[in-house]
Amino acid sequence: MQFKAFQFIAMRVVVVAAIAVCYGCGPTSKTTVESMTVFGNETAKAKDSIDNSVRSLDTLVNSQPADLKNNFDAYSKAVSDLDEQSKVVKANADKMRSNGDVFFKEWEGGSNISPERRSQLSASYDKIKQDTAAAKDSFVPFMASLRDIQGYLNLDLSVKGVNSMAPMVAKAKDNGNQVKSQLDDVLMQLNSVRGMLSTAK
Repeated sequence: MQFKAFQFIAMRVVVVAAIAVCYGCGPTSKTTVESMTVFGNETAKAKDSIDNSVRSLDTLVNSQPADLKNNFDAYSKAVSDLDEQSKVVKANADKMRSNGDVFFKEWEGGSNISPERRSQLSASYDKIKQDTAAAKDSFVPFMASLRDIQGYLNLDLSVKGVNSMAPMVAKAKDNGNQVKSQLDDVLMQLNSVRGMLSTAK
């Protein structure tokens, strides 16, 4: 009988301890800032990959006939690298958004920060999500134009073929500049929110 009573008490202690450990185990400001930092770093890398793709495209369209194959291969690799980096950015964006959504929902009810700062942080965080969505939407046609150029020149890798791509090349560059501008907006808001979270009291 005493043994059963001991088992019951022990079980209650374990349950209470588990609750205590799990209480508040949602994202903290530190983990939210960390996920934003990783997302920001990968986004900056994506901007570099966009620049590399556009530079490779410029090199390709200005190639001498003897250099077409090597420059086309370099362009194809740049496009592939950009595609892979975009997947990394998306994965980190999803993680950042997941941590941030939970954190801000729990944090909004707190009393350790002024209403003005809370409103400013929430607005900036919402802007991050909006700017990220806009960049994602603009990236789709940009990537599609790069792949279209790659596919066409894969069938006709000649000076004439390259010259015929001029309108598409111009469009790809414009799309790339738009994506980069939107990524700059994302990075600016990320830095703002990370700074405010780091000093929030």
